[in-house]
Amino acid sequence: MKERHRDQWLVGVTAGLIIVNAFLYFLSRDQTFVHIDAIAHVNKARGLFDNFKPGLRQLGTVWLPLPHILMAPLAVIDPLWRTGAAGSLISLVCFIGTSLFLFFTGYVWIGSRVVGWIAFLLFALNPHMIYLFTTPENEPLMIFCAAGLLYYLVRWTQDENWKDLALAGLFAFAGTWTRYEGWALAAVAIIVVSIVTTRRRIVSSILFAGAATLGPMLWMLFNMVYFDDPLMFSYGIGSAQTNNAGKAFGTAGNVWDSVVRYFIDVAYSLHPNVLWLGVAGFAFALILLRHRNWRPTLVMVAGCMSLFGFYVLNLYTNNVSILLPGLVADDLQSTYNVRYGSVMASTVPLFAAFFLFIIWRQVERSRAFALLMFAPLLLGDPIPAASHESMDGQFTRNLFYTEAIHNQSFWMPPFIDVAEKLKADLDARHDERGLTLTNTRIVHVVVWATGIPMKRFITEMHDDDWGLSLKNIDPRVRWAITEEGDQQWHAQGKWLAKNWIEVGSAKTDSTGRVHLYRRPD
Repeated sequence: MKERHRDQWLVGVTAGLIIVNAFLYFLSRDQTFVHIDAIAHVNKARGLFDNFKPGLRQLGTVWLPLPHILMAPLAVIDPLWRTGAAGSLISLVCFIGTSLFLFFTGYVWIGSRVVGWIAFLLFALNPHMIYLFTTPENEPLMIFCAAGLLYYLVRWTQDENWKDLALAGLFAFAGTWTRYEGWALAAVAIIVVSIVTTRRRIVSSILFAGAATLGPMLWMLFNMVYFDDPLMFSYGIGSAQTNNAGKAFGTAGNVWDSVVRYFIDVAYSLHPNVLWLGVAGFAFALILLRHRNWRPTLVMVAGCMSLFGFYVLNLYTNNVSILLPGLVADDLQSTYNVRYGSVMASTVPLFAAFFLFIIWRQVERSRAFALLMFAPLLLGDPIPAASHESMDGQFTRNLFYTEAIHNQSFWMPPFIDVAEKLKADLDARHDERGLTLTNTRIVHVVVWATGIPMKRFITEMHDDDWGLSLKNIDPRVRWAITEEGDQQWHAQGKWLAKNWIEVGSAKTDSTGRVHLYRRPD
């Protein structure tokens, strides 16, 4: 127990030193707050109070609310909002927490400190994970929640202590309020609890199921109260169904291609050798299911399969697309949603550590078994050559970062150009009260580029004011930003062009022309 307590502190301090130094380094290079999703997450948190109409409705319908709720107290502080640190600090805590959970799970599951240490190091020394956990994305929180849920379920299989079940329920709830793969993990966990519990099975299963399903139920209730439809999150603006309408991705309808695509993505996110070791460990874990201590192993196997299966299913059903450079023959440079593979960090390092532990134990009998440690080198690298990076590039030019930079050069420039013109016009006129009419997609870029308070914008999230302004623009509105083809352009574009003053406009090949209009004095 004394050694475990010492190791706990060593893991926590080491993880803290790694991630805090990495954050300060990437922050100094302006590399943490660059992806449009990360920008939108922090802005949503800020928008709960810095808003034309503050309140919970500003959480929206598609993204689950927990990341934004946790960021909100930090986003109150202007420097933390403008730099994105309000979200990055949450990710830093998740890095330390995930490190501890991986160590604890390895120790409790296999009964060896060595497994815990290996799992921790495979995670914490991964350049891609280090970078991702310095950003305000919501994957770090999901990885933390998944790791916590699996740890407490493994503990539950050991002693069936009510505290462990309660904490497992808490992490299941948190996961279902963070990302939608949390719903799949929670659903599988409900089944697993009913299988692995030996005492008070019915009561335990009901209580855990209640905690695990509370998140989705509350989210549907929120959607019904604020947006009149409990399923609005599934097809509203910004949902996968809306964004992917009319598109056909390469994996759609093909199970094997979907499995391979996600496998490659996980290999990139976690490193090919770690993934191959994890696959070997997973195979050995399946053998363990036939032994007396099968319950904690079932928890780990089921958790891993639920997360992997969630993305394979979504790739198969055309709900998501994942692209890496060199992956698709007719689109060799596209990079899209690469970070989705990172959620497997909650399980794969543990299976990899388990395999290495088994081999190490066998080496004590025969050194020839040590050769198995090099097996991943013989299995090949599934990552396309175009996605390979130098060691330095894995930190500073990884695909998580370059995808964000690509967005900035691909479709964001006209919005940034118009945002700067709006800021200049506001400053020149010393206007501190006039509002701007535009949509949330544009607002996220504008406030990120200029720091204009979010309360100075009317968007579709202000349902009544937005609807009325599409017919007769609110007299408090002094500026309007619209992209040709959007809802506002169809409603008021011609009228604005005829009756208001155009302050600026810009366009790229991937966007419609973006206009900034000012109400005549």
